[in-house]
Amino acid sequence: MMIADILSAFESKNDIIVRDKTFHSHTIETAILDTGEQVFWAYGDVGVWLSVDPGGEEIMQFEDLDEEVEPEDDVVVYGGSDFEFSYEGSAKLKNDETSAVYAFREFENGDGKRIRLTTNEGTGDVTVSFGSIVTEEEIQEA
Repeated sequence: MMIADILSAFESKNDIIVRDKTFHSHTIETAILDTGEQVFWAYGDVGVWLSVDPGGEEIMQFEDLDEEVEPEDDVVVYGGSDFEFSYEGSAKLKNDETSAVYAFREFENGDGKRIRLTTNEGTGDVTVSFGSIVTEEEIQEA
């Protein structure tokens, strides 16, 4: 599926198949990055979510982790792999009345897997997510 088709499926509340598993989006947030770009964060079942970046033509599938990780010298160790710092940014959610800012840092390993640390700057809550790039070929209509 093309990114436009994925976003259309989200708007229509239709399920999609991601890597042979059904993804039902419960919540879709429009995140406005500090660069002014818009990305879409679609939250599904059991802590799995997609980050869809139409401008960068990138789709990431993340799973929230129930453990804390601390970067040390711009490296995060998780699952026996070193993840090196690769990206930092922040975003506000378009329809969030609290105007909370979400700062995030990404760390990537040699296989292209990523750890994302997202901090709600209003509350200080940190979410740790593990993810990887999903190709348009790995997504289909349900």
